[in-house]
Amino acid sequence: MKKKFIILKQYKRDRDSDLSTTAKRVVEKSKNNPKIPNPPEALDKLEKLIPEYDIAVVNARGRDKEMVSIKKALKAEIIGLLKELDSFITTIADGDETLLLTSGFGISGQSTAQPMPDIVKLDVVLGPPGEVTISVKQVRSAKAYLHQYTTEPPTSETVWITEGSSDPECTFQGLKSYTKYWFRIIAIGRNNQKVYSPVDARVIQ
Repeated sequence: MKKKFIILKQYKRDRDSDLSTTAKRVVEKSKNNPKIPNPPEALDKLEKLIPEYDIAVVNARGRDKEMVSIKKALKAEIIGLLKELDSFITTIADGDETLLLTSGFGISGQSTAQPMPDIVKLDVVLGPPGEVTISVKQVRSAKAYLHQYTTEPPTSETVWITEGSSDPECTFQGLKSYTKYWFRIIAIGRNNQKVYSPVDARVIQ
């Protein structure tokens, strides 16, 4: 009897930044995936909601009750959308390991190499005027890092300015003083596997 695989429900218990990483991975791998035809509207909704959630996570770090409440509501919505996608993909996969893996969800009894760990924290350090350094801890199995920034609140349509490197740390220079920037780092692993850092924002000196 052929072994059947199932999607793990870990996303229901993910920390804030881990949930964002999971959601981004599912959108990236499931969208326009020929193995997942006619996905539910939840996939597009999830893609549009992720940037809003990332900003809410940043805003909630100040412990303002209103900001925390907004973040919690968005988190619940993202989990609900992932549950809907989980159910849909589980139905069409019928336990098929390859199809489940192409969805971006973690699965039980995964026989492939372990996925890269999530990036829990993004460090952002302001330097002299116009300069900022962003970094993350070395990510296991990462072959390269994409260091990114934008001057607009991130959305699903945001174009990020990117600098690639094999180093998990990057210093940007020549940024505009007194301007707010949003930053993130993407770790790239084997088979183009990606994990995203939390998004963080700073006003440049």
